[in-house]
Amino acid sequence: MDAGSGPGATYPHGVSWSYRPALDGLRTVAVYAVLLFHTGHPWALGGFVGVDLFFVLSGFLVTSVLLSEIDRTGTLRVGMFYARRVRRLLPAAVVAIVATCAVFVLISPVTDRVEIVNDAQSALLWFANWHFLGESGDYFATEVDRSPFLHFWSLSIEEQFYVAFPVLLLFLTKAGRRWTVKVLGVLLLASVAAQVYWSQVDPTHAYYGTDARIYQPLAGAVLALVVHRLPLGGGRRWATAALAGLAAFLFLSSGILDIAPAWRGLAATLAAVTVIASVSVADRSLVARALSQPVLVFLGKISYGTYLWHWPVILALQEVLATSPRVIAVLTVALSTGLAALSYEVLEKPIRTASLLDRLRWAPAVAGVAVSALVAVTVVPGLLNLDRRPALTTGDGERPDDVPSQRPLALPDDVDWEAVVSDHGATGWCRADNPEGCVVHEGSGPHVLLVGDSQAQSLVPMFETLAEEHDLTLSLNVVPGCMWQEDLYNTKLSEEGQQSCEAARVGWYDAALPALDPDVVVLMVRPRDDEAEWAKSVRRRDGVKQPLDRMTLQASRATLRTLERLVPRTMIVNRIVMPETFDPADCLTTSPDPRDCVVPVPVGGTTSDGFAQTEATRSPKVDVLDLNPAFCPDAPVCLPVVGDEVVWRDDHHVTATYATSRREAVWKILTEAGLFEAAEGT
Repeated sequence: MDAGSGPGATYPHGVSWSYRPALDGLRTVAVYAVLLFHTGHPWALGGFVGVDLFFVLSGFLVTSVLLSEIDRTGTLRVGMFYARRVRRLLPAAVVAIVATCAVFVLISPVTDRVEIVNDAQSALLWFANWHFLGESGDYFATEVDRSPFLHFWSLSIEEQFYVAFPVLLLFLTKAGRRWTVKVLGVLLLASVAAQVYWSQVDPTHAYYGTDARIYQPLAGAVLALVVHRLPLGGGRRWATAALAGLAAFLFLSSGILDIAPAWRGLAATLAAVTVIASVSVADRSLVARALSQPVLVFLGKISYGTYLWHWPVILALQEVLATSPRVIAVLTVALSTGLAALSYEVLEKPIRTASLLDRLRWAPAVAGVAVSALVAVTVVPGLLNLDRRPALTTGDGERPDDVPSQRPLALPDDVDWEAVVSDHGATGWCRADNPEGCVVHEGSGPHVLLVGDSQAQSLVPMFETLAEEHDLTLSLNVVPGCMWQEDLYNTKLSEEGQQSCEAARVGWYDAALPALDPDVVVLMVRPRDDEAEWAKSVRRRDGVKQPLDRMTLQASRATLRTLERLVPRTMIVNRIVMPETFDPADCLTTSPDPRDCVVPVPVGGTTSDGFAQTEATRSPKVDVLDLNPAFCPDAPVCLPVVGDEVVWRDDHHVTATYATSRREAVWKILTEAGLFEAAEGT
């Protein structure tokens, strides 16, 4: 997050441009605000606005550099600009990414690492913000806040700005200065409008989207035009403005003020513009002198490296140490600053100042981008996909104790862990006005409709194979994270997931089921009965507040009553045994003995299982289906590996491949339960 500084130049009316050490001091403020925020420091709960300050600074400094060259030479050598940017940014970023990959090979299981390959590649190829925006809407994506490359989202926005802005500025200056200000102003306002719009529709897009964040570097660009082109004068008012701007930024960083991120960002942008303008115009003010202290200036010069290193350092420390956020913060400051200083002196500074590279013009830019792309497609997957046990691990999660001894259990040598963790199964659903879109296989036998969430999704390939083998008709209404109860919704879903769930549930049974006319409806979801995990996430659609168990019971009864009117038979699948408290794939890749990863079959069922049994007793059209004998053939424990198949891909999903391999046992359970008797009797 560094735009460099340009050569001195005198502008016709405004402030002469020369190096302002106070701006490096501002970088220091920005980077450590972000760092403290990421370590959970209670005094920096709004510290993410340090990124907003970086954005404005980058726009201001880059525009100043470009204007300096245009005024001095009458044109702009775009190729030279790109070469300087690549030399400044890419070497340190590539080294940091490769080093991070290597460190996480030592401390993380391969099942975690395969899921961050695309994160690292997007960071190297400058589209990390759009990548993480897409991941945020993916129900099965690893939590993005645990990716060591997450912080590259902001660097990607800056890099996208660096690619497009010089060409735009060159074109506008040729068209005339009036056009420059007008067009940049219009683009700035359009981006502000996008920020406000997306903050209401999709806050994640408002945070990551280039369209919604580019107003901040553009604010810096417009500020540079104002400061360097217009006669602003001096006086004490600038000293006061500098103090007010810095105080406002620190206040916003503290998190004392409880406002939405979008409005905090807009306010932080205004504070950043104020303080940058003030210290540029009044470089002898109290604030400017304070920010120009040698230590702050040096830390500002290496702030890009500090930002590169701080987030993977935090995650690595949290992985190997069980300690307080304060200790993590102190260690992160020391380690990331030390690594940044080393990177600056040994790598960044020599490359940036090499006179030979200055003479090569475009070549460094082309070579840098080529190296970055090559690392993305070769080194990154090569490192992160290494199938080796981590040398350091905290063993997080609770593995079962006192499990009955089992026969020797071997893990196949050729497990494709990337395939295991992504073995989700398939979704399928249709809108109420297009019920035929739910049908995935047509046969001459009974018509089965599977309704559920991601646990049902894991079984979709199995049901599809059964439909093909036994000439069934199969329809799906399977949406990840979406409960089958029409009146309930899951607030953990993304905005897109919420919309899909609502379309697949609200009014769907009454509108679509009569047209589909299934013989049997199979309902399967992950039980959401744990108060600690789900009490704040499961909600009634009508807004009525109830205890979790009461709302689950009432919503279940309401949907079952609808199904009883419309279909001959409804089967509710009991909870399938899952690890729940630990990730079995992580366990298999870290433990020397796969028997450490077995799961005992729990005694008794969940609250939801009890509700289902009650409803089955009440109604002859409702039954309970227990598939555990098929998936846990070694009860009283469930093995993590059966034959050559890995059973679970995470703590609450079987792999779709394993489920399909158990289809004969499942078919036996289905037929013994008389699943199709209603259909045969019609």
